[in-house]
Amino acid sequence: MTTDTLLEGRPAPVITLDPYDDAILADPFPAYDEIRRAGPAVYLEKHGVYAIGRHRDVMAALKNWRDFSSTGGSGIADIRKPGAWRSPSPIVETDPPDHTRVRGVMNKVLSPSVMRQWRAEFEAEAARLVDEMLERGSFDGVHDLSEAFIARVLPDALGLPDSPERRDNLFLIGEWNFDAQGPRNARLEATTRRVAAIEPWHQEMMKRENQASDGFGLKIFEAADAGEIPAEVAPLLIRSFLRGGLDTSSSTISAALHYLARDPAQYAALRANPDRARNAIEEAMRIETPIPYVGRLTMRDVVVDDVTIPADSKVIVMLPAANRDPDFWANPDEFDIDRKTQGHVALGYGIHMCVGQAVARLEGEVMLKALAARVETLELVGAPERRLNNNLRSFGKLPLRAR
Repeated sequence: MTTDTLLEGRPAPVITLDPYDDAILADPFPAYDEIRRAGPAVYLEKHGVYAIGRHRDVMAALKNWRDFSSTGGSGIADIRKPGAWRSPSPIVETDPPDHTRVRGVMNKVLSPSVMRQWRAEFEAEAARLVDEMLERGSFDGVHDLSEAFIARVLPDALGLPDSPERRDNLFLIGEWNFDAQGPRNARLEATTRRVAAIEPWHQEMMKRENQASDGFGLKIFEAADAGEIPAEVAPLLIRSFLRGGLDTSSSTISAALHYLARDPAQYAALRANPDRARNAIEEAMRIETPIPYVGRLTMRDVVVDDVTIPADSKVIVMLPAANRDPDFWANPDEFDIDRKTQGHVALGYGIHMCVGQAVARLEGEVMLKALAARVETLELVGAPERRLNNNLRSFGKLPLRAR
């Protein structure tokens, strides 16, 4: 990929498909193949935006924050324009130097030493849940295991007060957040109506007084006290975790459960060597990328290989299209826990790589290790169901049996 303005590229091929159509959300991979085949960059006529789907071009765009800026918003809309649904995230939708300062604070708050402290707590909860599922025999891998696990460990680590409504509210906020990264379609309108009822609770959870003394949420406010970030940024960082921290991790764990249950040989390999758990989670991220699209804004005319994307254009960087690009991956549609997963972009790439990546990897690893240690056989006992969202790929139901 080149970004040399001295070169003149051809116009982008026009694609008429709608990546937010229900049928494509349910099975997006033929659409990704069409987009990759059409060119290094395409124009999505339905929404008036550009899209990039080839692995090498996705990697280059994610790395090149100067030309492909995050300041226009992580979704399909340009949040700089009137009518934006929210203010920008201080970590996801900023570029250096602002991004660098906030990123430094978050790297300290979520340091490797903090992850080591959390590991024992996460392992204990994973073991408790797996033992409970074994007693039941049959269960829903989404509601009963992956979501139940994430809904407990992450809010507790953040320091949110527990309440009967906490789990449902957090997942509804996440559903709305990812729907809102797509177009203003009927799906978003429906989610917006549902989330309006819990907006007072949402606002309360962003306040300092509602952060527990042992949670990392309070550490964010303390960083503001120390002048490391502006005071007004602290609650917005809490908001980012409330909106985006649960759904992606639970979706990845559900995906891993699905593929392991579908392929007894893969699950047997995991049981034979539980240290494969981390790589199995990486492979689940690659093959079922939880956040399909990240939005970027061109700061000048950019030539992607031989296609020009004009300045001030919104670009949808298609992460799962890159993660199944046959020009980069051998047998890209196969789940293989021994695959070398370096190069997958499910967590982004470059300076905007997911700030919570260490937490997500820890959550997935301890859950798969708990399964491998306790469950001899894991099998599907019914057809999985997808939960459609504008910008979150996840299962809605995953009927499993554990023995």
